[in-house]
Amino acid sequence: MPKINEGLRFLSSEVRGLHAAVYVLAVCAMLSSLLALLRDRLLAHEFGAGTELDIYYAAFRIPDLIFVCLGALVSVYMLIPELSRRDSAEQKDYIDTVFVGFSILAVFVGTLAAFLAPRILGALYPQFAEAGLLPTLVALTRIMLLQPVLLGFSNIFAAITQTRNRYALYAVSPLLYNIGIIIGIVAFYPLWGITGLAWGVVVGAVLHAGIQLPSIMRDGFFRRIPRLSVPRALIRTAAMSVPRALALSMSQFAFIGLTVLAATLATGSIAVFMFAYNLQAVPLAIIGASYSVAAFPTLALALSNGRRAEFIGHIATAARHVLFWSLPATVLVIVLRAHIVRTVLGSGAFDWTDTRLTAAALAVLSLALASQGLMLLLVRGYYAAGRTFIPFVISGGIALGTIGLGQIFIHVFQNTSVLFFIQSLLRVEDIPGSIVLALPFAYATATIAGTFILALNFERTFPGFFAKIRRSLAQALVAAFSGGVAAYSMLALMSPITFASTLLSVFTRGFAAGVSGLIVAGFAYALLRNPEYIETVGALRARLWRKPVRPAGEVTLAASAEEDTEL
Repeated sequence: MPKINEGLRFLSSEVRGLHAAVYVLAVCAMLSSLLALLRDRLLAHEFGAGTELDIYYAAFRIPDLIFVCLGALVSVYMLIPELSRRDSAEQKDYIDTVFVGFSILAVFVGTLAAFLAPRILGALYPQFAEAGLLPTLVALTRIMLLQPVLLGFSNIFAAITQTRNRYALYAVSPLLYNIGIIIGIVAFYPLWGITGLAWGVVVGAVLHAGIQLPSIMRDGFFRRIPRLSVPRALIRTAAMSVPRALALSMSQFAFIGLTVLAATLATGSIAVFMFAYNLQAVPLAIIGASYSVAAFPTLALALSNGRRAEFIGHIATAARHVLFWSLPATVLVIVLRAHIVRTVLGSGAFDWTDTRLTAAALAVLSLALASQGLMLLLVRGYYAAGRTFIPFVISGGIALGTIGLGQIFIHVFQNTSVLFFIQSLLRVEDIPGSIVLALPFAYATATIAGTFILALNFERTFPGFFAKIRRSLAQALVAAFSGGVAAYSMLALMSPITFASTLLSVFTRGFAAGVSGLIVAGFAYALLRNPEYIETVGALRARLWRKPVRPAGEVTLAASAEEDTEL
């Protein structure tokens, strides 16, 4: 017990400074991503890309949509400013009011969704209904409807912990979420079958919220039965949150559309797409999400004080770092796609056909990695400026574009010549079900186009942004190309080398090629005297040898659970 208390005190330590904030978020995101990869490997080993996982991933769609909509209403981006304006007693009344209001709304919406689930899911996935799988899909969905309520509570708790600078305590929550899902796979599935997977999701959501509860109760919160003390504040908070909730919900509508389209294709298409998406989400969480989340408070502070030039400088700095990491990562993922998928997922029921299809989908999705990172950053820039309408419009356009392009590409890929070209390009010749690659192409195309439009609008609103990132973009492209050539060359050099274990052979080749690519990309950055490279190396040296560094400015992190549902 003393060790547990000591661990909680460590997690409650204060974090300040942009790079320190990014390191905390990136380390936790990396650990969470590793657990997510373990989770996916266990799922792939047990089921492969088959019917069971198609149902499992389809069951997430309604609960995730509800959570994104409701969770955004109690987002830390909205709650933290409200808490900051109140004294201790007023904070307790406000949190009680938000808790009660959210609980009433979540229970109502969740109950309605549970009642309508058979009709909604039957309309979205008629193929499952025809195959007699609709009752299973409905049962999983109804169990998972507990997740939006629990993660909404976690959002409320997170606002309190972050107001008191306990950022690491919240950052560890996604790790516990994935641990819960892993418990469902390892322990609950053998006992209860596929419904055990859904109960694992619920356990993960309980852990996500529960880790924060002891510390906030020590602060005096929730020591009484919550009551609706300040209803006007609740209405004001909800009203301000609606545009953001709508913007976030657009991505879930896109996922619903993609899974509906995937369900019309070969069995396992939903699983292939989701496995590939989860893999590309790892570098996105570590790079794009970390910088965008860490930069938000600094951006908001600069604009609130009327320092427009400083705001543009901060967001350009974060954008350069996103490009610095994302573009080389994109090329390396494309080159090493088969090695990544086989190492992470390749066991048990996940066969070579599943590997090749997932690897091809991963390569296509990775084309939008840098775009997604910039999108996360620019959207937070708009939020910091109090402009929530533009992100909503762009998000809606991306969602509609993704679904529309998905339908178009599926039709186009039915042409034998087009499909053969795509198969040859991605090395999946004669693989059945490769038409599923139309979906990642649709997602990547819509995301890149949406990011470009958002960036153009941002430049028009805040002139000078492009000028500050142009050089870094060019240097990142050179470094990415150099690293990709080096990685590909190393793969060719090591191709004759084999070990007794196929997995060891694949991992060794991929690891050697990845390290070679990173080293060469680093040399390219050094030769180009890239400022982000110099800054990153300097920060690492300071950390390793504990040399004092000039602080990059104090920040307060703001991360919200509704942005973590895919991982």
